[in-house]
Amino acid sequence: GNCTGLQNLDVFVAKGRSLSRTNPSDSDDCEVGALADLGRLNNLKGELRIKVDGEWSSESEARAANLRGKQKLTELEIEFVGGSSGDNEMLLEGFQPNANLRKLWIRGYRGERIPSWIDDN
Repeated sequence: GNCTGLQNLDVFVAKGRSLSRTNPSDSDDCEVGALADLGRLNNLKGELRIKVDGEWSSESEARAANLRGKQKLTELEIEFVGGSSGDNEMLLEGFQPNANLRKLWIRGYRGERIPSWIDDN
């Protein structure tokens, strides 16, 4: 469907290859899809939780979520529930949320490096 005008979304489940433990029915207000699907939802505001599961091939997949372009988001939670440490690092680097965030939570992160954009502000 065409949800580009959507303003509120509690949970977005981003599924990579070999989706493992994420159960979309854990939330009443939940969208499941590729990160590029999230990229089209530029009117989101307030809080957003992204559950990231599976294997990913490139940082550009995370950039496709266009978190930097979601200027009305004020709180963001990124939860990694699968994937390797390398996948986690690559995706977190690519997410690059907007600088207007008041709160950022990163849960289940298996990586060893913090993303470069954390030092930007």
